Amino acid sequence: MATASDILSKNGEGGAGPFNLRTILLVTVVSLLVWLLAESRTVRSETVELTPSLEIGPGGAVLTRAALGTEWPDSLTVTFSGSTAGLDQAIRSFRGRVTMRVGIEVPAAPGVHEIDLREMLRASQIADEAGVTVEEVDPPRLTIQVDAVREIEIPIRVLVPEGVAYEPNGVARATPGTVKIVGPEAVVARLAEAEATVRLDASAVAGMLPGRASTVGGLRVELPPDEDRWATRIDPAQANVTMTLRSRTAELTLSAMPIQVMIAPGEVGRWSIEIAAGSEDLVGVQVVGPSDQIARLRSGEVVPTAFLSLGFDELERGIETKSVLVHGLPAGVTLLSGQSLEVGFRVTRRDALSPEE
Repeated sequence: MATASDILSKNGEGGAGPFNLRTILLVTVVSLLVWLLAESRTVRSETVELTPSLEIGPGGAVLTRAALGTEWPDSLTVTFSGSTAGLDQAIRSFRGRVTMRVGIEVPAAPGVHEIDLREMLRASQIADEAGVTVEEVDPPRLTIQVDAVREIEIPIRVLVPEGVAYEPNGVARATPGTVKIVGPEAVVARLAEAEATVRLDASAVAGMLPGRASTVGGLRVELPPDEDRWATRIDPAQANVTMTLRSRTAELTLSAMPIQVMIAPGEVGRWSIEIAAGSEDLVGVQVVGPSDQIARLRSGEVVPTAFLSLGFDELERGIETKSVLVHGLPAGVTLLSGQSLEVGFRVTRRDALSPEE
């Protein structure tokens, strides 16, 4: 090939005119193009780092991860060989990432699949179009687990500190009452008969007002322990708990109690006491006291009695009204203040009664 110096020597020293200058430039450009073409076809190797990722297509009802006991690498070290142009094209096309698609590079069937990364990259469209060869990949293989997606609902149970007592119909309940679990079928199947839980700590209970419904919000929903629960979602992740603590005191209206007359033994038979018509029973009596003792009255475990107690002086004077006494109330239970237990009656000395009476 003629060089610029050859052309100058043929035309004589200092004889380069416009024509010769154009020739020199043309030869230089052609030489450069030939060199570039040769360089682009030269086979060489290049090692790059690519980030591996898994891709699931839209609507893909599967979940994936590195198989149990293996680790997902941060990057793959890949050695390519090929022309300079092909290597440049391949590296640009990969854009620093190796994407493995479930159903294409990774089988979609549930199970554990070992992927030969060199064979996978060699078969890729990018390597084929660029005309490069994958010489080595480190690590050479990835083991991937694939599982189908399953969804179930399980109930939520409320855990409270020991010894908490509720009002009737005030037992702790969660809102919502169930939680949705979405995850790999093998994991979700282990929860089919389980319960989720939310936990109330002692400080939350201590802040509640007894006798009134109280709600604690934003409690974390927990699932039973599982050593291999992966890619599992709880919806919702939090719940509210409503409960009514048993009051420290409670009120109750007692059932009607027949009024019994009580006088000194020595006066029995000497007096006739007739309670006013319609007042033979003591009704509407209200009592207040500790909730557990009120519960004994409410259940009928304890039955109080009503007594009209009259002394000798009261009999002699012939009083006509007096408050009735209630006996047999449990410890700590008293009559609610402000109510009248007065009853009307008539006292008559028996020796003053006519034979007809």
